[in-house]
Amino acid sequence: THKKRYLLKGVCEKTYKKKKLLHSNIILAANNLNIPLLLAKTRRNELFMKKLFVPGDTFRRYFYFGTLGIAVFFSFQSVFSSSGELQDIPDKEVIKKYQKILLQDPSNVNAHFNLGILYYKNSRFDEAIREFNKVIEIDPKDAEAYYNLGNIYNRKSQYDNAIQSYRKALAIRPRDAVVFHNMGNAYTNKGMIGDAITSYQMAIDIDPNLAESHKNMAYIYKQKGETSKAISSFEKAATFDPGDTALLFDLASAYEANGAQDNAILTYEKLLKADPSHKETKNRLAMLYNNKGVSCALEGKKDDAIAAYKEALQNKKDFSEVYNNLGAVYVDKGMIDDAIAMYKNALKISPNFGEVYNNLGVAYTKKKAYDDAVAAFKKALSLNKNHAGAHFNLGVIYSEKGMAEEAITEYNEVLKLTPEDFSALYNRGVLYLKNGRLDNASADMKKIIERNPRLAAAHYKLGDVYQKQGHIDDAIAEYKEALEISPDMKDALQSLENAYRIKERQEKKLMDARNAPQ
Repeated sequence: THKKRYLLKGVCEKTYKKKKLLHSNIILAANNLNIPLLLAKTRRNELFMKKLFVPGDTFRRYFYFGTLGIAVFFSFQSVFSSSGELQDIPDKEVIKKYQKILLQDPSNVNAHFNLGILYYKNSRFDEAIREFNKVIEIDPKDAEAYYNLGNIYNRKSQYDNAIQSYRKALAIRPRDAVVFHNMGNAYTNKGMIGDAITSYQMAIDIDPNLAESHKNMAYIYKQKGETSKAISSFEKAATFDPGDTALLFDLASAYEANGAQDNAILTYEKLLKADPSHKETKNRLAMLYNNKGVSCALEGKKDDAIAAYKEALQNKKDFSEVYNNLGAVYVDKGMIDDAIAMYKNALKISPNFGEVYNNLGVAYTKKKAYDDAVAAFKKALSLNKNHAGAHFNLGVIYSEKGMAEEAITEYNEVLKLTPEDFSALYNRGVLYLKNGRLDNASADMKKIIERNPRLAAAHYKLGDVYQKQGHIDDAIAEYKEALEISPDMKDALQSLENAYRIKERQEKKLMDARNAPQ
């Protein structure tokens, strides 16, 4: 009897969780985007029929091959007449024919075998087990019967019985890669991961081209967090099964998890060539190019960042975060009108995207379109009253417009939300100084210096406060401290020279007073 086996493609189950994307913020430092990892599992099992010579004027051969997966069971059946013409016969009728044959010939091993296949195919598992046990009773060396028993037990979640059956099949035929593969599936289902890996590796040692074993090993390594090993197995599987888009997707995901963004991009693009309409791949490419753009922007590679963001938009045209990030780069390049256009595109897609309103306000500020800027910042605050950046930026605008009290109010809001914001503390201190509130100005500058003694600007402004208060020696000490930290600070140098002149005049005046006739 000629027995033939086939491996057909199974089904991968995927779960996808989208995490928050990066929102570029001109005021605050950007953060890296963590890409979620796509998870997938595949299980490949199969059952095969033996040919059966049916008594009568013609004989028919009944073959079955397919795969048993966790999610889906694929099969097809065909009956060949003696003339080779393909005919479809309902399973129920074929079962009756085999039962009739067995009434006449109870020891017909092929009839028991094929009847077992049909029972299995129709989910009559216990009857299928009975028939394969009959085959083994008649022919204890029938490796196929043990193999098919193992597959049925796998389907019934009786993994110990499945493993025992596979072992008996291997005792008869020790170099059967497919049996090792399916035994690996049983071990995986039992949670015996080490034994599963050993079984898959045995399958690969026998048949290095067995893509399914490489894949399943990859998924196991992926779940264990051994990303480099997972990638190696995925790459080998892809070599033998380059058209498997699910495999390419998972390989690209593994590259992402390992930080190999360029390899991930190349793999996703390869997948898109095979399936141009694969939406999830386009989404992932868009996120990868967005992240690449962020990385380039943080490294100061503005043109590369722009190119990456545009690639992202080619894959996902309604990606508001990318329009926001692209606008931020245009602002950095001084292309303010282009930046405003990008921010408006983002708001068409996501009208309640508060961060974009903040960044739009920054762009208007750079154009000195202060009324538009104020409107944008206020819109950002209407969406999130605790947006420290928008409060800060409003403070800057109000300062530019000479509205000191309004600016101070905004900086106060910033400091309520982020007490360690030195920029808001410094700006408020400068406004206090300009408006003669010297004690408040002194308190702000001292607080900054206490937390960051190396901030030259704070020493310089504290020197100005002391000078206005008439504490010239203290002013000189602060100006010197500022210049020690930042020797090129011209304003501090000029203020120091002026302080020395004031001190000189004061000393001369004091000397003259002492020498005056009584």
